[in-house]
Amino acid sequence: MNSGFLAAKKIADMADRPTAVFCASDMVAIGLISGLKREGISVPNDISVVGFDDIEIAEYCDPPLTTIKQNRNGLGRAAAEQLLAQLGARVAKPDNILELDVHIQERESTTVLAPSTVD
Repeated sequence: MNSGFLAAKKIADMADRPTAVFCASDMVAIGLISGLKREGISVPNDISVVGFDDIEIAEYCDPPLTTIKQNRNGLGRAAAEQLLAQLGARVAKPDNILELDVHIQERESTTVLAPSTVD
């Protein structure tokens, strides 16, 4: 949370601020939103914020956080299967890459901007 809170000051001081920020975790995003509010920057009116994890508190912060939701059960299962495979085969590294689905949990920390038109 602290890294997001500290990043808010840097963003507030930018001459050309981003319109959106994607954070590596919901905790960082929550800290960022708090810091942006302190700097007088409105989320999502001035800047959209997206987190990653969909932790329980994400739904209850102000504004409720838009976030990327992981398949935690699938992730845990895949990790256990990889570990067991490595232990059984005495393999140093897995030889495959596993991709798990994620989805966006849209809440109120983001806004959609109309695409600009080119004349």
